[in-house]
Amino acid sequence: PGRDSRLADIATWLAQGLSWHRKGNLIEAQALYQRVLDHRPKHPETLNYMGILQQQRGQSVRAEQLIRQAILSAPGYAAAHTNLGNVLLVQRRYEDAITAYRQAILHGPDEVEACVNLGAVLRGLGRLPEALEAYRQAKARRPLDGEIRLRLGTILAELEQTGEAVAVLEEALRDNPTHEEVAKQLGTLLHRLGRVEDARVVFGNAVFQLGDDKSALTLLQHWLRLMPDDRIAQHRLAAWLGQDEIPVRASDAYVTYLFDHYADQFDSHLLEQLNYRAPAVIVAQIAEIREAPAARLDVLVDLGFPVLDVLDAGCGTGLCAPLLRPYARHLTGVDLSPRMLDKARERGGYDELVVAELTAFLAGQQSAYDLIVSADTLVYFGALDAVLHAVTAALRPGGWLAFTAEALVGTAPPTGFRLNPSGRYSHTAEYLDRSLKAAGLEVRTITEATLRLENDQPMVGYVVLARRPIPT
Repeated sequence: PGRDSRLADIATWLAQGLSWHRKGNLIEAQALYQRVLDHRPKHPETLNYMGILQQQRGQSVRAEQLIRQAILSAPGYAAAHTNLGNVLLVQRRYEDAITAYRQAILHGPDEVEACVNLGAVLRGLGRLPEALEAYRQAKARRPLDGEIRLRLGTILAELEQTGEAVAVLEEALRDNPTHEEVAKQLGTLLHRLGRVEDARVVFGNAVFQLGDDKSALTLLQHWLRLMPDDRIAQHRLAAWLGQDEIPVRASDAYVTYLFDHYADQFDSHLLEQLNYRAPAVIVAQIAEIREAPAARLDVLVDLGFPVLDVLDAGCGTGLCAPLLRPYARHLTGVDLSPRMLDKARERGGYDELVVAELTAFLAGQQSAYDLIVSADTLVYFGALDAVLHAVTAALRPGGWLAFTAEALVGTAPPTGFRLNPSGRYSHTAEYLDRSLKAAGLEVRTITEATLRLENDQPMVGYVVLARRPIPT
């Protein structure tokens, strides 16, 4: 019983020491480790952790002694071999470190850190084929680790094994589309191979999904160093830097390119990752001003309910279609991106889909619609005067406009709108109200709502309802 009690004490002291160690309290951790060693001088785990602690204190020689004692007590202790390699690496004893890492890999089939560190040492020494083998071992042990795949892809590229390098980096980026360094390495490699359009897709998708995260700026700057005339990157950089003379709207080329290359990921990204709610909140507002839709148009007609000609302005992949269809006698979708319209066509629900720039399209639709809905489209317009005048002309008297806008947070510029690092514009409620009235529309409501998540935080915007007056 006394021996069992002492073993329990040792386990408790070691666990407490590790807890303090993880919290960064080295004094308490060392005291508890020493208590274990006073009773069990050859306890391998405690010797190993005490060695790590001494290394953290800059006592590299003492750290090496302790970890070597741990290995003498337990020769197959893979983690101790890895830690010995780390200590030897700090001492710049590279060949000894390599030997220690190889021992760790030999004794520990799951010892990934040793594989990664071995690869880094060998790469630093210019022994690239050996480093490649170490990174292959690391990937075999942890196949979904993005950092390992990045290292493997990078060294494959250095060894001019470009096909495999591209495949490894593409696989890593599919699993983590916002990994800045993977996107940077893959885009650079594709550009070097002359696959400029593929490189642009990689950079564009990553920057789009990073939004206003600071890593997007780093990636943008790298993108422009490779492709200084790229209009997509130029627009996003202008947004990031907050230049005085910002464009009054995103160019057709920017919007078309962006959404053509985002189409395949659009729905899953918005719905699964960003909790996208713009279509639902718009239709909820519409329901307050229209009679509740019935399932069949003939029933609506018989009951005298309104049956509307509806335009989904900037329809994208058609997320609004199922929500708007019950109101519509005829439902038209318009968008700049052909690829997004392909997705909308697959979803169904539209009577007509048109590839066009919104303002130009509306200019040819005089008094054509009872309802125009625009979810997350006017966020690519800064100045709204032209598009809202076109909306007024395209609505029938008594027709409604419903749209979302991102709320401008902080000090508003004199324009009433701002181009944000995300590449989208935000507007003040006052600017929206003023612009709608200037276009001849009656403002019904400008309501705050959460439209989606942005960097895991609620994105506050406005749901706007306005009406073209009926002449008296």
